[in-house]
Amino acid sequence: MDTRAKWLSLLLATALLAVAQAACAAEPPPADPDAKCLKCHSKKLKKMLGDGETMFLQINGEEFGQSVHSVIGCTGCHRDVAKSKHPSRAPVASRREYSLKHNQTCSQCHAAKQAEYQDSVHARMVAGGSDTAPLCSDCHSSHSIQARAAYEPVSGEPCSTCHQEIYQAYEQSVHGQARSKGNVIREAHVRAPICSDCHQAHQTTAVAASGYLRDTCLDCHDGAAVAHEQWLPNAGMHLTSVACAACHSPMAERRVDLQLYDNLEQAPVSQQSETGAPFEQQLNAIDPAGDGLDPVELWKLVRQGSRDGQPVDVTLRGRLEVTTGVDAHRIAPSTEAVRSCESCHQGGAEGFENVTVSISRPDGRKERFEADQKVLNSVVSVDSVGDFYLPGGTRIRLLDGLLLLALVGGLAVPVGHMALGRIIRRKKGKQ
Repeated sequence: MDTRAKWLSLLLATALLAVAQAACAAEPPPADPDAKCLKCHSKKLKKMLGDGETMFLQINGEEFGQSVHSVIGCTGCHRDVAKSKHPSRAPVASRREYSLKHNQTCSQCHAAKQAEYQDSVHARMVAGGSDTAPLCSDCHSSHSIQARAAYEPVSGEPCSTCHQEIYQAYEQSVHGQARSKGNVIREAHVRAPICSDCHQAHQTTAVAASGYLRDTCLDCHDGAAVAHEQWLPNAGMHLTSVACAACHSPMAERRVDLQLYDNLEQAPVSQQSETGAPFEQQLNAIDPAGDGLDPVELWKLVRQGSRDGQPVDVTLRGRLEVTTGVDAHRIAPSTEAVRSCESCHQGGAEGFENVTVSISRPDGRKERFEADQKVLNSVVSVDSVGDFYLPGGTRIRLLDGLLLLALVGGLAVPVGHMALGRIIRRKKGKQ
């Protein structure tokens, strides 16, 4: 009887377990909101845009599953999507308009990075109406966002997508070669820079318009300023008025750029500054032939203009630089850098044959205009070149003459004093 009861109890428990398993199997799995989205968006959906192009709406579910955003799901970004309003029938003018609209979505989680981006040259280009300046999705993609580590390989992504020629120059530079061959410069702990180390990832700066890039170089090459002082006369002035690449990219073509600088504002003159008529109109009025500014025309340009009816104090800040951004990235080993003074400080120096005058664009980049090389030779340029004067380099004869006169005068005082002292002593000796 006891044995029979045990067997009956065992059979009953087995039956109940089987029924429970069947009941569980009959229940549907928990709903996956993303699966509902991908049920349609895994297909080759498309939407006609106002500009006549087609925007494809297909999403690769596997790539999205590997994205860092897979944890927040589709509605984490597409919060405006509701079943009653989807699919949307609202017209979309272009892909660019759609991307601009959704670019603000990123700031919901990445407010700090968005703030950095808004202060970048890229964001200013977007604000200025550029159709090619990158948005968040251009660098990070829309649905295949990778972890931060994916943006630090030698491949140069995503910067090389737009700046391919510049990246190829970087690859062949001392920095690029070090990065691809073990990343060892001087000591093992010194890492060769990638794009974001010099230009920043989100707060991308127009480095040519300021001393930012020089300071960035010195952040890594912290002993460079002292090292230059050991052999380079007036090293501080050279580091201010000569771009690093002008010497460290020895095969590059060079030029002298004279940037209009507002001494009252303590900032470069910009196209958005209220200095009278727009700069192009001033330039056309001064140089109607459009053959480049001559010394007199440059003198007029520097001295005209006003801000709110008040005169402005504008001067020129000269800088020796390379002519292209590509050459600026062809940094050679230090043993190959230009060290000859005669490369600049002699008549006919190559870098002083090519002259431009520049102002700052609203996005921070420079807008350059051709100038006659004679602006560096003329007497009327004396007040303009300021601290950029190079003895024998700018070839302004008046300055060279004044310098020679100052040297002679400086020597004449002690020499004359010594000579007079000897004469007096001789006379006293004879007496």
